[in-house]
Amino acid sequence: MNRQTAIAARKQSGFSLVELMVAMTIGFIVVGAVGYLYISSRSAFRTTENMSRMQESARYALDALSRDVRMAGFIGCGNLASVTPTTIANPPVPTINPGTAILGYDNGSGWTNPSSITRAAGDVITIQGAFGGGVGLTGNLAPANANIQILGNPNGFVQGDVLMVTDCNDADVFRVTNVVNHSLTLSTLAHANNANTGNRTGTYGPDAAVYMFEQYHYFIGQNPAGRRALYRASIKEGALELVENVEDMQVTYGRDTNGDRTADVYENATSVGANWGQVVAARINLLISSPDNNVTTSPQTYNFNGSAVTAGTGDRRMFQVFTATIGIRNRLP
Repeated sequence: MNRQTAIAARKQSGFSLVELMVAMTIGFIVVGAVGYLYISSRSAFRTTENMSRMQESARYALDALSRDVRMAGFIGCGNLASVTPTTIANPPVPTINPGTAILGYDNGSGWTNPSSITRAAGDVITIQGAFGGGVGLTGNLAPANANIQILGNPNGFVQGDVLMVTDCNDADVFRVTNVVNHSLTLSTLAHANNANTGNRTGTYGPDAAVYMFEQYHYFIGQNPAGRRALYRASIKEGALELVENVEDMQVTYGRDTNGDRTADVYENATSVGANWGQVVAARINLLISSPDNNVTTSPQTYNFNGSAVTAGTGDRRMFQVFTATIGIRNRLP
């Protein structure tokens, strides 16, 4: 072989088998490392996203509950210790007094569901009172009248609404049978006997106000997608789904046993018994699950309602407990 042939042979030579295997091994290592990094990043992203959505759900649910529980028993200027409201609206509008402003039902026992949504789990808490801003009165204030006149209609009251007219001495709960909006400063709310037992009992002056009256039921229901969710049922709106993936709700109630208007003991609804007028706070525990399954590597064990619980086989969602203690403003110092 001459020199030119040897040079040409060297130029045409490729990788040896050993070199090829080393290159392939390095390539597999690089691809594997990139794949592992991608899977880890994706898993971390899913975990973070699900935790964020759980915290957002809990924040919204507890905010809604807190807003209504704080207002339990609110009747405007007066309070249920000094004013006894008269309910002239026909049933099923409930009466309100210190013993019914807030009520609880352990695991729904004894509760009458006002909606078609099936209760799926957990306790039920019911709140009654006046909600929203009050609208001042301007005419037809005597009890004999079957209507009252208010300063416009900024709250958008409509026929069928249940309202409370109240001042510092009297309060009446009635159902509106007709609304006539005369002007921006005058509206007439009729409460005829076809939806009410009679006329109002209180005599009101211009210092009185009209509020929306509501009874809210918070419970865990089964939504159309088959998931558990926090529902709120009300007189005006029926049952509304507030937050999905709320698996359970357990409530204990702070009871004032010595009259100092602070909670001395926290009890479940059964232990409160007939002493609902002494309840000054509610401690609400919500069990929230992640929207996605297969987030954890195995079924999670979590502590809820005083015991350790392990998720079922194949359930690899995350679970977290969120708690809030809410004072009832109308009963606190």
